[in-house]
Amino acid sequence: MKEKVAFERLGEPMSFLIPIKSAILIFPVLAILLSLPFLIVQYHRYGGIIAWRSIVIFTFIFYLLCAYFLIILPLPSIQEVRHLTTQRYNLIPFTALREFISTTYFNLMRPQTWIPAVKQPGFIQPFFNIILTIPFGVYLRYYFKQPIRKIVLYGFGLSLFFELTQLSGLYGIYPRPYRLFDVDDLILNTSGAFVGGLITPFLVKAFPTREQIDRRSYDQGRKVTVLRRLVALIFDYLVVGTIVGIFLSLVGLDKLTENAYFYTLSVP
Repeated sequence: MKEKVAFERLGEPMSFLIPIKSAILIFPVLAILLSLPFLIVQYHRYGGIIAWRSIVIFTFIFYLLCAYFLIILPLPSIQEVRHLTTQRYNLIPFTALREFISTTYFNLMRPQTWIPAVKQPGFIQPFFNIILTIPFGVYLRYYFKQPIRKIVLYGFGLSLFFELTQLSGLYGIYPRPYRLFDVDDLILNTSGAFVGGLITPFLVKAFPTREQIDRRSYDQGRKVTVLRRLVALIFDYLVVGTIVGIFLSLVGLDKLTENAYFYTLSVP
């Protein structure tokens, strides 16, 4: 199986730049939308938000955006996908390993073949499937304090979500899958999350621990600054205003209050 699907070019370096560029373009908006509720919860829990916590959350979302776009981009046309006759799924484990052995120059007994072998698609594609989820394992263990067994479980869940996204033809937008559902990808992605969890203690020695982040947030929360009062006032105003607006709309008083407002303005 020399080519898994017509549009799957994970072995080409330039194909990795498309998802990253796309994530950079839409990252600010999505990061705000996805991070704001979480940051609000953290603010109310600890009484403050330090810069490092915000950086970790934002970079985690950026990573997830890149990973998601990586498994769906580039998007082919629906017409192209409709005429595809390529394989839809592979349920045979370790097919990638057998392809690597049969299609690359690798020979365990000949070290001079090792470097040329890692430059071939038979190695690059499985390798990047492992790399893809290593950051996921790092974030889960470093910030979310998850044990290795749960990291493996969540890594498998993330990979399964990616594979089902591909199998569904991007949730039914396409008439059939344009990328292969591959059981090997489940194995490799889950392995990547596992590796990320294992190497986390060595990678984050220079960074503050989750306990230190929480402690600094608590310390910051004890200081009631002018900015904090202003943020609380704006937040309370928005929440109360929204609740009152919904209530008036439900009881039919929104038009009444609106008419009363304009009547007041019209009175000399």
